[in-house]
Amino acid sequence: MFMMRPLAAAISAVVGLALSAPPTFAKDFYPTQACVAAKLKAAAKKCQADMKVWAKWDATQDDATRDAAIAAASTKLTSGFDKANAKAAKKFVECTTTSLLGAEMSTAIDNAVSATVASINTGLSLPTDGECGGKLIKTAANECAAFLKAESGYFKKFGVDPQGAIRDDKHSQASAKFIAKFDATATTCPTTATSSSVEGQNNALKDDAVSNTTTSPDLSTTWTQVTPPFQTQYLGATIPAICSHSTPYSFFYKRGSGADVNKLLVYYQGGGACWDAVTCGAPFYDPDVTAGDNPANTTTGFAGNNPSNPFRNWSSMFVAYCTADVHWGSHNDGGIQHNGWYNAKVVEKFAREHFFNPSEVFVTGSSAGAYGAILHGIYLHEVFLASTFNVVGDAGAGVITPAFNQIQENAWHVQEHLPTYIGLGDVTQATIADLYAAAANYYATAGVHHFAPRGTRFGHYTSAHDDVQTLFYNIMVNGILDFSSWWHSSCDWNRQALQLSADAAAGATSGNYKYYIGPGSRHTIWGSDRVYTETHGGVELVVDWLNDMRTSPTWDNVACTDCSLLGSCTGGTNSGASCQHDSECPLSVCNLVDSKPDFTCNAASTNSGATCQRDSDCLGVGAACDVEASFGVCKNTSTTNPNKLCSTDADCDGTAGSCVTEQPFQLDGIVSCPP
Repeated sequence: MFMMRPLAAAISAVVGLALSAPPTFAKDFYPTQACVAAKLKAAAKKCQADMKVWAKWDATQDDATRDAAIAAASTKLTSGFDKANAKAAKKFVECTTTSLLGAEMSTAIDNAVSATVASINTGLSLPTDGECGGKLIKTAANECAAFLKAESGYFKKFGVDPQGAIRDDKHSQASAKFIAKFDATATTCPTTATSSSVEGQNNALKDDAVSNTTTSPDLSTTWTQVTPPFQTQYLGATIPAICSHSTPYSFFYKRGSGADVNKLLVYYQGGGACWDAVTCGAPFYDPDVTAGDNPANTTTGFAGNNPSNPFRNWSSMFVAYCTADVHWGSHNDGGIQHNGWYNAKVVEKFAREHFFNPSEVFVTGSSAGAYGAILHGIYLHEVFLASTFNVVGDAGAGVITPAFNQIQENAWHVQEHLPTYIGLGDVTQATIADLYAAAANYYATAGVHHFAPRGTRFGHYTSAHDDVQTLFYNIMVNGILDFSSWWHSSCDWNRQALQLSADAAAGATSGNYKYYIGPGSRHTIWGSDRVYTETHGGVELVVDWLNDMRTSPTWDNVACTDCSLLGSCTGGTNSGASCQHDSECPLSVCNLVDSKPDFTCNAASTNSGATCQRDSDCLGVGAACDVEASFGVCKNTSTTNPNKLCSTDADCDGTAGSCVTEQPFQLDGIVSCPP
């Protein structure tokens, strides 16, 4: 549900993000960066102090002195961590759980240093070889400190050098100095360690220290609900967190595991929408966040642990939805708190303070969440400057009526949140396709506007005859009283959805936007196991399409050639197999599960009025399965009442043939629309 709005004379900064011009970055990018920089600096001092103590121990074998010095270094590190956390807290930033606690980090460094020392001392006879062993350990100490100081400097100046060129140069200098000095000393020292092996240990210590200060190691690896206070300080503004009926807002997170711990999935939940007293009173939306919204409740599709799920071990943010405004609103309309924009910003704050420099970010959302994904996915580029991005909307094709633009604006107040800096142009004429294309073009090139190793890819999935999207569109076209007959707008919704997809693909001139049009009428795909199995209509597996998006040099549009409804074989040799037509199910039939109008047995049937999918479901002489009744619709080119229900041409613009007959849903899963 994309909104076309006039560009304000001056669009104000909202929660610190300037929307009318590209963001600019400074050395002090965000307080979490400064906090982590301080912690890594403290870790550098700890590593160097520990190793220097061990260097002396090689010659003295004085355990008590060594242990006391290591303990003192641990105390200093903990003090440094506490100061960094307190400084961040003064700026309303939570940094304590971004990293290990000071004591935990000290233990991790102690263990890593002990392993490095043991490696260097292998082959030595101590304390006889203590002098040369000590020199090698001191050399390693200096490299360890230099590596960690380089990482500290990277985060301290993150807004200036997000790609880490300065850091990498310092790493190279430290490495060259270490290798030369270590190798020179090792020629007269009988250690079995090599400069390569010790540097490998220093690199591992460095990598662990960075991970332990940037990925919130102590957060739960299971879905956890967070209920923020009503007011949150973020980027110099006080923003509210509240649901549509003024109940508290919550969101969910889980930390990832293994090699994927520093990859971040951001998912925007769906749950309907409303825009006036009638739709908000129905209601057509989820008004609050409860335990029932916990994503742990869904175990299918990309929400589950299928071995083929590329996101199963990622760190994840679940942006719960309870504001009926597709995550875009910031307005109290008749007592309904359309606060989705600010709720999403509260989640953004948590994400950047706990998973603040992910290697990869995948932004998605289903239904109403698809719109949250594209809008907030744009802004998240300015939060995660160096992360590889992919943004995919699931079932948010953006088909609306022209009149609905102002209705949405009045209800939700989203105008000030449009990212005009990406080159939307005249937003009064914009469509969802324009938003996708402008974002794709703006973030197409690595190092221009964003600093990931490659440009961002954007995409959208929808089924060809999505029932829920069509339902909302039908309410816009024919009013609330016709909502249960959503298929009255099926043909026009399909036409516009296909056109918007094609427009976005054509507008993204770098080829980094692609669409996927799947068969059937199912609403959303993210939580369905069809992502791993469905190829009907000549489509690629959704999981393969997303994997190509993330990792393949080539990535293509996908569109069903047979977009008929989907079901499963009821028995026979293909029992349980996915199908579209009875012919696919030898010795049985295809039981359609996708939404469609109810078909009923005709009056000649002995089971007249019974629901049916085929003539053979109806019994008796002359029995047949009657499909939905045909109906009239004004052509989309009609100057009066386009796409509305009609009985005669006079209900449209009066032009001969302006009221056309439609009967889209047919037997055997077929959906047919007039040309």
